[in-house]
Amino acid sequence: MSIASRCRHPCLLQFIGATNDEGSPLFVTELMESSLRKLLEQRSLSTTEVAVISLDVARALNYLHQKKPLPIIHRDISSANVLLWRQADQWRGKVSDYGAANIMQHTMSLCPGAAVYSAPEAFTKNQTVKVDVYSFGVLLCEMSIRELPDPDRREEQVAMVTERMFRALIRRCLQQNPQERPTMEHIIGELEKLV
Repeated sequence: MSIASRCRHPCLLQFIGATNDEGSPLFVTELMESSLRKLLEQRSLSTTEVAVISLDVARALNYLHQKKPLPIIHRDISSANVLLWRQADQWRGKVSDYGAANIMQHTMSLCPGAAVYSAPEAFTKNQTVKVDVYSFGVLLCEMSIRELPDPDRREEQVAMVTERMFRALIRRCLQQNPQERPTMEHIIGELEKLV
């Protein structure tokens, strides 16, 4: 609740309010049409659709990562947590679910999000904004090939991505060493070339 109430960005699900009556937290947010997961279950996405939706996700993450005084790490980027709305005839994305988000500190819970999207260091206390970059790479791969992520087939799935620019970006995001992964700002620059 605390994190959601302090974050306002067009690519983040709009938080309206919350109540904790009778010990059951209830979040009130804007209503979205669908989720990326549901859309991928229905059909493949065009290169433009992948670029536009992933750019929306990258902009949301960049906003969280640039927060002062400390960055916010989402820690649960997945196709289920990217909600969709229509702008004219184009699907647009908004990042939702701040349940696993954390202000970057030294005390991080281990592997808070879906394990199939998680960076290797998500299982340690050494987490930085680069865990979101890794998850973003997994998400971009999923959007490109329309297959749920499988850590045991990660290389094989990345090789299935036909758009060369996406494949190269995914490989950079999935570097084992977090310091070798690009920033969300860099990713935005790359994706803007395709939109």
